[in-house]
Amino acid sequence: MTKIENILKAIKDDLLPLTKKGVEEGNHVFGGLVLDAASLKTIVAGTNNRQGNPIFHGEIDTILRFFSMKGRPAPSECIFVASHDPCSMCISAIAWSGFREIWVLFGYEDVAKDFEMPVDLMMYKEIFGVEGAKDENLFFRKYSIKRESENESNAAILKEKIEELEKLYSSLEVKDFEYPGM
Repeated sequence: MTKIENILKAIKDDLLPLTKKGVEEGNHVFGGLVLDAASLKTIVAGTNNRQGNPIFHGEIDTILRFFSMKGRPAPSECIFVASHDPCSMCISAIAWSGFREIWVLFGYEDVAKDFEMPVDLMMYKEIFGVEGAKDENLFFRKYSIKRESENESNAAILKEKIEELEKLYSSLEVKDFEYPGM
C-alpha cells in the first residue's frame, strides 16, 4: 500500500470509529492520528472533546494522548494526520509539539462549506489577518491528502476511498453547538 492508502486506512479504521462515538456524545467531527513515519502504523488517535473542555479540539486531544504515552517515539519520527485542516490553536500546538509532517483530509474550504463551520477561517482572518497556516514553513510541512492523491499512479482508487470517507464524515451529525464569543 502507498503512504496515502495507509493514511486513509488509518483514518477509516482508527479515527472514524472514535470520532463517531465522540459526535454521539455531543462533540465535533474533528480528530487526529499520530502514525509511525516508518511503518505508517497508528500510534494514537484522538477526537474532539468539547464537552469536557472547549479547547480540547481533536488535534489537542491527540497530542495530549500522544504525550501521555510511556515509551513514545519522538514527534519528529511520526506523522500527524488531521481529519480537518487545523485551526490556529491546533496548528500551533502541532508545531510546538515537534511534528514535522502533517497530512490533512478536509481543507478549510471543506470545513466551511461541507461541514458548515467557517469559524476556523474567520479566526485566522480576524485575529491574524491571514487565510490560514502556510503549508511549508520552518516548523512543518503540511500536505493535503486530496491534492497529493491526484498525483499518485492509483489516483482513481484513492479518489474512491476519499469519497467514501467524505460520505461517512458527512453522515455524522453535530448537535447543538454555538461558537463562544459570537
